[in-house]
Amino acid sequence: MRQAEQIVIRAQSSDTLQRDSLLLDAAILFAQAGDIANSRETLDLISANNLGNALFIEYSLLGLELDIASHLHTDAQQWLIQPRFVAVRSTLSINFSRRILSLESDLNYAMGDLETSIGKLIELGESYSQRKILGQGSIALIHDKIWRQLNELPFQTLQKTQPGDRDTLAGWYKLAAAVRYQQGDPAAQKSRSTIWQQRWKNHPGAKKPPSALTGRIQSRPPKSIALLLPLQDEYEIPSNTLLNGFMSGYYQKLAQGSTVPNVNIYDTSGVPVTDVYNRAVNAGAQLVIGPMRQSQVEELLSLPELDVPTMTLNRVDKSIENPPENLIQFGLSALDEVEQIADRAWLEGQTNVLLIAPDSGWGQRATNYFIDSWTARGGLVTGAITYPSTVKDFTKLLKAPLEIDLSEKRGLEMRRYINSSLSYTARRRNDIDLVVVLGYSEKVRQIKPSLDFLYAGDIPVYASSHIYNGTQQIELNRDLSGIQFSAMNWTLDGHMPRPLKPDQRLPTAYRQLYALGHDAFMLHAMLGEMDKPEALPVFGSTGMLTLSEGVIKRHEKWAVFKKGKAVPARP
Repeated sequence: MRQAEQIVIRAQSSDTLQRDSLLLDAAILFAQAGDIANSRETLDLISANNLGNALFIEYSLLGLELDIASHLHTDAQQWLIQPRFVAVRSTLSINFSRRILSLESDLNYAMGDLETSIGKLIELGESYSQRKILGQGSIALIHDKIWRQLNELPFQTLQKTQPGDRDTLAGWYKLAAAVRYQQGDPAAQKSRSTIWQQRWKNHPGAKKPPSALTGRIQSRPPKSIALLLPLQDEYEIPSNTLLNGFMSGYYQKLAQGSTVPNVNIYDTSGVPVTDVYNRAVNAGAQLVIGPMRQSQVEELLSLPELDVPTMTLNRVDKSIENPPENLIQFGLSALDEVEQIADRAWLEGQTNVLLIAPDSGWGQRATNYFIDSWTARGGLVTGAITYPSTVKDFTKLLKAPLEIDLSEKRGLEMRRYINSSLSYTARRRNDIDLVVVLGYSEKVRQIKPSLDFLYAGDIPVYASSHIYNGTQQIELNRDLSGIQFSAMNWTLDGHMPRPLKPDQRLPTAYRQLYALGHDAFMLHAMLGEMDKPEALPVFGSTGMLTLSEGVIKRHEKWAVFKKGKAVPARP
């Protein structure tokens, strides 16, 4: 920072040509110090026409980097298509060309075009020599980056290649598809990876495999699992639904010839969960999955220690200072989605948000979490409306936060005091950038038309995964058109190696529990790997799953309703 500031002072007393060169040096130093605002401000002072070709490329690449860092993707693209940049690019040194390819990959990744990003990385990797030590290190880093991006692609994308395709991209896709198909079975993944290496001996990924494949933990999966569920009374149907999802994963692995653990099911209804837990451990359980009720999860969290690794099927919404070392929380917390919605909205430049949520336990928790998260960023919640399950007319509920009632009152006063025959159209407040709607589709199908009716149809609407149950109901969902929402992977066509098939008669919440059960079985053999800092997210049914500080968090894909059909949206 000090160097940059001193150079700016020197530039002020320098001649024109030297001034622009010095300002570029200062802008680069500001960026290296992490001060993007000062770097951009300094860059804007430069007259690019006064720079030679090499400095002009440096100037353009810095502008590109700053725009990527600021999520100004459209602006970032402009740097790459400047006539002078295009004309000079073919004459550049190999180091400049590599920097450009790397930044192009970063930009495409940021814009959600993973396939183009991977293509740029492949081209970048091919520019290095395997025979040189420096080249080997660079190739290793590039292959790790390729693998991370492949890990995010839907399964149907990985299957795009034809049987006879032998190019580098096809090889990467075939490797990723083979490993994804056996997700949840590290031994089978290693076997498939080895077979692929034998068939693709000359592929760059065979010569220098991603570290995620070579450095895997050779941990032994548990041979005996205890599954703790409340199987009676009001929990009977949700527990059995989750159990069905769990067993669907079990039988899929069994059908593939994989080794599966013994599973013993314990009923936690009406008894202290610690008693059930101890009984399961004493019977030889090497891993406990459950309990599902949040109060019972809290009961386990209060214990000083747990005898065996334990993965719950619910999460508490507060941080625990000293949780038991063996405990991992996993569940369908709405807070993961609320945080993701807030991240997306903030990156899109929205500031003023109207929040609409159900007047329920999870709705209230999600509302409080969003308000805290949003205001901490500097955003404003113009209104936080909660609705009861009995509400029939959302127009009455939404008039006040949209200030339609005030507009109508002004119209009445104008008719009364100016002209009784005056034609007047009510208007909504115009400072709302975004509407965030939480709730299931039955209610949101009423909320979206109400917003349209109240002159708010032009405001973007974001929603959580509760809005979609994985079944395309085009006519029924036409009223949801235009809504962007966080979507569980299993609900999007072609995202999973095998489609999940929960009972279509079940409500959305229960169908999501089926997916949670499926993920719980898949994760039982992966917990040791997930706990490492370098671990990649797991492509689960309920989202991209990561484990940190004893909590498995979900990061979902984005989808949008178009003419009533749910389709993937850009990240």
